[in-house]
Amino acid sequence: MTAERRPLRLLFFYDRIYPEDLGGVEHRNRELAFALAERGHEITLAGWSSQEETPRPGVRVVSLGRPASFYNDNGKRKTSNAITLAWQTLTQLDLEGFDLIETANIPYLHLWPLAWRARLRRVPLLVTWYEYWGRYWRDYLGAKWPLYALIERQSAVLGARTVATSELTRARLAARRGERRGRTDILACGVDARRVLAAAREGSEKPAAAPLIYAGRLMKGKRVGLLLEAVARVEWSSGALLTVIGTGPEEAALHRMAADLELGGKVEFVGRLETSVDVWRAMGRARIAVQPSSREGFGMFPLEAMAAGLPVVYAASEESAVAELVRHDFDGLECEPTAAGLAEGLQRVLDDEALYERLASSAADRGASYGWDRIAEQTEQICYEMLGT
Repeated sequence: MTAERRPLRLLFFYDRIYPEDLGGVEHRNRELAFALAERGHEITLAGWSSQEETPRPGVRVVSLGRPASFYNDNGKRKTSNAITLAWQTLTQLDLEGFDLIETANIPYLHLWPLAWRARLRRVPLLVTWYEYWGRYWRDYLGAKWPLYALIERQSAVLGARTVATSELTRARLAARRGERRGRTDILACGVDARRVLAAAREGSEKPAAAPLIYAGRLMKGKRVGLLLEAVARVEWSSGALLTVIGTGPEEAALHRMAADLELGGKVEFVGRLETSVDVWRAMGRARIAVQPSSREGFGMFPLEAMAAGLPVVYAASEESAVAELVRHDFDGLECEPTAAGLAEGLQRVLDDEALYERLASSAADRGASYGWDRIAEQTEQICYEMLGT
């Protein structure tokens, strides 16, 4: 397919849409759509939403309905939702009038009908991979993991081109796709550093809260329990130490764990905040972001925390790309994934003001370098390459 270098009509397709859902992919799609619209392109966000809207000139939201819930009782995505999305991709999703289609690898099953329909219409399909799990499926699912690993493996060859948000995912995906299916580039997520910093400064005008902050889903892979165990080891005598933002299937268990560890005065669970701006304001009242997660395809919370001027203390993991984003001893500290190791790192940054100031300054610069304008320009270039211009 060939095209003149002109404004593009792009479809971003994902099951969930911001702000009804505040996950990293949802936030990325919305912010990237806004940045591309600023460059003169027309972006349609299609997925599950309770309403259709035009949140900004050049950006519109198209709804395919909305399921009752996304997760089962174990905090895992419902396979039935993936099947429903695949069926809607085949029967309901309108592909008319687009120059290019972009979608996330998650939740996999939609990729087959989308790739087939895009090929019939001769519209290039760009697949953005946030993670490639491989054998991690075994830890996540147990005995039935081979089926899901097979689905992921076969999904890797779909799409005219793929991009990955981290080198960790890019290397795993490239090994599966092979050179004959084209290169896999890194296209990171971004952040509106000016908005984040402005909101953080607004939050800092209120009375200071706990110095440590975590934001994300309360589920097993996030290892918030490990963080609570670490907090119990940190020496602190000035009231609240940790603010936990988010909800999820582990919420009740984490409340019980905090009580068992006698952390009632040290940890504050605030639940789900209404918008990302509210999270950024909360960051302004803290000093250090903590990311204990065992699995991160990129790390939107650490990136936004750095943009707010917070160093990030995180737990090491072979399944996490946070170490690519947050440089050890520059923008934060990488710690052993144990309660003792994480507590040691937190204690260091809490007690050493010179270390804190150095990490915070570098973190702010690092966060500012991931502006959406740069990400939009890279996305635009990839799209034009796919269209042959």
